[in-house]
Amino acid sequence: MLSAAPQLTSALDGFRLTLHVLAATVWVGGQVTMLGLVGPSRALGEAAPRTLARAFNRLAWPAYGLLFLTGIWNIQAVGKGGTTWSMVLGIKLAFFLLAGLGAYLHTKATSKAQLAIWGSVGGVASVIALALGVFLNG
Repeated sequence: MLSAAPQLTSALDGFRLTLHVLAATVWVGGQVTMLGLVGPSRALGEAAPRTLARAFNRLAWPAYGLLFLTGIWNIQAVGKGGTTWSMVLGIKLAFFLLAGLGAYLHTKATSKAQLAIWGSVGGVASVIALALGVFLNG
């Protein structure tokens, strides 16, 4: 049986997916980068980790918003709607919301334990949402 040759994505689909992937690289990749920078930044002074976190937040939250908007756009554009696909989408959305909640609570934390817990919740949920998005793309 012959399979169809791969085709290029349309310009609009390419734009939509590029925005979504770019926002994910900032949101998820930025969290991974911050994980690696926080410890060494302490050598620069006690306030350095907080300064880095504030700078990251100025990029991260707009990226999270863009992920939400382009995610809705993706659902409308793809709309596969099969039972398994819809179930995975629902799970992905739950982890996306948990990632945002964890990150938000991390910004409001008042102790090192809270920072660690909510940072971990936000980071792990972000990576899970990213992985589920890969599966949804089929």
